[in-house]
Amino acid sequence: MRLRLLQLQRSLEASAAGPFLRLAPYAAVVVTLKLYAVSLLLSSGLIGRHAPVSSGDDTADLHNTAPLRINNIHDIPIKMDSTQKLTTEEPYWHEKQEVLQHLMTRAIAPSSRNNTMPEQMWLFFNRIPRSGGKTLVALLQALGSDLDYQHQEHVYRTPWQRFMTKDEQRNLAIWFEYNFWPKTYDRLALYINFTEFKSPYVQQRPASITLLRDPVQQFISQYHHRRTHRDTSKKYMAALDGKNPGAGRRWYWQELDDCILHEAAECALMEGEVDFERSVPFLCGQHDFCYTAEYEYSVVGVLEEWNATLAVLQHYLPAFFQGALQRYWSPEFEEDRNVNRLPKRTKPLSTQALHVLRSKLADELELYEFCKQRLALQHRKASVIS
Repeated sequence: MRLRLLQLQRSLEASAAGPFLRLAPYAAVVVTLKLYAVSLLLSSGLIGRHAPVSSGDDTADLHNTAPLRINNIHDIPIKMDSTQKLTTEEPYWHEKQEVLQHLMTRAIAPSSRNNTMPEQMWLFFNRIPRSGGKTLVALLQALGSDLDYQHQEHVYRTPWQRFMTKDEQRNLAIWFEYNFWPKTYDRLALYINFTEFKSPYVQQRPASITLLRDPVQQFISQYHHRRTHRDTSKKYMAALDGKNPGAGRRWYWQELDDCILHEAAECALMEGEVDFERSVPFLCGQHDFCYTAEYEYSVVGVLEEWNATLAVLQHYLPAFFQGALQRYWSPEFEEDRNVNRLPKRTKPLSTQALHVLRSKLADELELYEFCKQRLALQHRKASVIS
């Protein structure tokens, strides 16, 4: 009897350990592979690095807060760019760091420098409202099939943010990195420093371009566009009427001269107020002070200098714009050349209203003149080389 019990106990132990013994070789293989993978990552340096310490993103909800006002620009510390040094160094990287240290005291002069990295694969076009963006997007779409790249339009939903949070910027940078085919992307959004969000194993960032328009003409166009864009005007009028019956109709028929001279809310343009329809915020991006027009953008085009803009784009970004001038003036592109024109003539501004508007847009006009000079230098360089 005792012998039978011992035999039964041994058989039970063998049956319980059987599955584990059968799985042991597979477990050993899995553990070995994991140890090998970890050793590879350690040797390549992809793990074990410390992420840069963030100062906290307290600007994520800026678009929902009151206008930002700066009392003394000298009270704001200017920090060096903490972006890690690239394997393939960006153009003028050291000069940019020196300029950033003395940003408040050093004047920046326009130049014909080329900020495009070698063998550029990606292009980001951050569009500024009412500045010719739709025409340039149509040109990118037309040239894509000839130059073997794909253009991705942003799918606009209501609301969409022009000021993006850190996570939104990082997601866009990752989206570019997952595209192994040449890609262009446009969006009504502020400038993004893609170097800040670049993965360690990626050796380039998207090239940045944008288009400026005479600030006075851009403001006039934006004012009338709000009233001629049917869906936008209806919603805005309904919102005004909900607060004050009849206010929507008064807003719709208000003359631009009266709006400017009486400083209505739409035309107040208060100093220090954040306005995501003007050019300065679009070029500065997520920063209060910046040098992006000269040191970050490959090309800042000017709507009033359209042919020069296309010539410079052809020269500085041939992977995306080779043949742009010829395509733009071809008969096949005629419909896109006249896109988004105002449907009716508008009353010109009075001399007094124009003077007031120009004084309120002084910073915008200064940036516009700087970019016109830079474009002229780039155009001259492109013409000489051609």
